[in-house]
Amino acid sequence: MPVFAAIVVILLGLLLAAFTSSHGPTGEPRPTGEPHAHPLHARPLAALVPAQEQGEVPTAGTYALPPIKHAGDGRVVDHTGRAHRLAQFTSGRITLLSFIFANCSDPSGCPLAMGTLFEIYHGSENSKALVDSARLVTLSFDPERDTPEALASYAHAAIADPDAKRKVPWLFLTTPSKADLKPILEHYGQPVAPRYGSDQLNHLLRLYLIDRQGQIRNIYGLGQLDPRFLLADIETLLLEDGTLGSRSQ
Repeated sequence: MPVFAAIVVILLGLLLAAFTSSHGPTGEPRPTGEPHAHPLHARPLAALVPAQEQGEVPTAGTYALPPIKHAGDGRVVDHTGRAHRLAQFTSGRITLLSFIFANCSDPSGCPLAMGTLFEIYHGSENSKALVDSARLVTLSFDPERDTPEALASYAHAAIADPDAKRKVPWLFLTTPSKADLKPILEHYGQPVAPRYGSDQLNHLLRLYLIDRQGQIRNIYGLGQLDPRFLLADIETLLLEDGTLGSRSQ
């Protein structure tokens, strides 16, 4: 073999060895070994919803979500009129809690929160981890108009979904009265006030991520309602508590 050809063969061998070392025999990148990294499962939860035009989603499990405070409790009723304690729906599973009122007409308010939760709800059909370990809770802060019957109509698309059992559970709640609502809003820091001369309510958009122990782990505002980020945070909590020891969904 000519000397030049032999040199080319040696260089190609070295390049192939370097590639295999960093990517593995199948050509897939090897894990980086960075802190909090976890074995790859089929795909991250953030991939369950359509990609957004902007913003890179952090890798679940590579960051921490320290507890903020314990989730609040109070008297609530569901869309069938049954009475409950809110704490029943903020422990045992990882919970995304949103405050809304059905009459909201601000596209960057309650409709945006509902749209975000609907993306997660429909995407969850492809994730046993979400269906088994998470829930969505929507709580009205307009109990006088958002009666159980009104909530049932408002949430009909989810309540009457024939595929609901294959998706993450979604509860729709209101309170028996404004008096029952007041301490809940105060605990969560959810300001609400009547809008003068209108049937609308002034409020800040808020969603709360709550872990299995009932601790609030993140609070999302208007600029953070990308369902991919919410799913990455849910996955981070699932990795933290050992539910996703590996990424097999």
